Amino acid sequence: MSGPFLLKQYHLFITRRSAGAFILSRDGRSADYVGASPDDVGEALRRFASQSVYRYFWFASTAAAKEAHQLEQAWRHRYRPTDVASGPSSDHLGAWRCTTQGCAACALAGSRR
Repeated sequence: MSGPFLLKQYHLFITRRSAGAFILSRDGRSADYVGASPDDVGEALRRFASQSVYRYFWFASTAAAKEAHQLEQAWRHRYRPTDVASGPSSDHLGAWRCTTQGCAACALAGSRR
């Protein structure tokens, strides 16, 4: 994972199109949002940069969409972002199921869909 970087300057750090996962933050110290893109993490960050309250980001590029999805889930469990109330942003893989045994957050998110 690389960062934190200023979200307005995402284009200086992401120079090629690839799948990946990212964390957004208001203060640069804690995770407020975790997301992923199956094909262009830079484009996903561009959308947030143009219309969000987040100022900082971390990211990791991945070789495939499935890896980005797995990384997003790992970060979601590790950092417990405050602004993610539902399932994964990269639910393009079909019926998503959390693999963390006893995960209350994912159980609640699944019931809200």
